[in-house]
Amino acid sequence: MNIDDLTIKQARDIARMFCDSGDNTPTLPQNANTDIPVGKNVLIRGVTLYYVGHCVRVTEQEIVLSDASWVAHTGRFNEALTTGVLSEVEPFPHGNVVVGRGAVMDVSAWPHDLPRTVK
Repeated sequence: MNIDDLTIKQARDIARMFCDSGDNTPTLPQNANTDIPVGKNVLIRGVTLYYVGHCVRVTEQEIVLSDASWVAHTGRFNEALTTGVLSEVEPFPHGNVVVGRGAVMDVSAWPHDLPRTVK
């Protein structure tokens, strides 16, 4: 096979072999060196913001969350992680939220229901 002779469809088929999403976004392999829990709820502490949501995908540059909320204030951080009670929350109305990994300070497990109302 000569790469110069590939059709666009063949090139897309090859790209899909390395991506687990329909949008051809490369994702990290299952054995990648990350502890970010895909398929679980997480609380992300960014440089200036907090997010809570369901982690649906992790790429080299991004963490993609569904049912996400911006957390304006956690209250006591340990208590928020332990109890799931957040002081100020604003849910994103719809769709996925993409958080750039370059702005992430840490990612914590969130074994609680995701907040879906403004508080």
